[in-house]
Amino acid sequence: MGSDLRCPVVSEGASPIEWQQVTALLRKVYVIGSFTTKEAASNMMTPENLEPAGTLLVAKETCAGAVLGTTLFLHPDSALKQLAQDGEREFRLLAVATEARGKGVGELLVQACIDRAKNEGATGLVLWTQPTMYAAQRLYERLGFQRCSERDVPDPRGWDRMVFRRSLR
Repeated sequence: MGSDLRCPVVSEGASPIEWQQVTALLRKVYVIGSFTTKEAASNMMTPENLEPAGTLLVAKETCAGAVLGTTLFLHPDSALKQLAQDGEREFRLLAVATEARGKGVGELLVQACIDRAKNEGATGLVLWTQPTMYAAQRLYERLGFQRCSERDVPDPRGWDRMVFRRSLR
């Protein structure tokens, strides 16, 4: 990956081959990381479920085009929307390949969501993360997101949702 990793590009959507890489990455991050079950990932993390729900953002190497990370910027009326209130936008499923972590890929993807939400006139951008996703929490805080514990969602399976919000005004 070398120099390509230092300058990843973010694009909208994915080709069929990129979708294979995206779904493999999402499953690796969320299932192997014990953030969801294999069954839930198989049901949700598919092009058929994700494409209508929002705009898939994909960070790729500049030359080879390998997928380094992804996230889903939800449409305002998305079936996957869980947190966004009036005037807010939401993103979900931030995932970064192991070899790309700590190299700015996650920040690039989150910044793309911030920029999109601002361009659409949103008043805020929200997301949820789990208590053990420490690196993600540090990233969100570094990019100006603040905890909104009053909006947290407890989960009996142990997958509590910690809510973060960034004001865009």
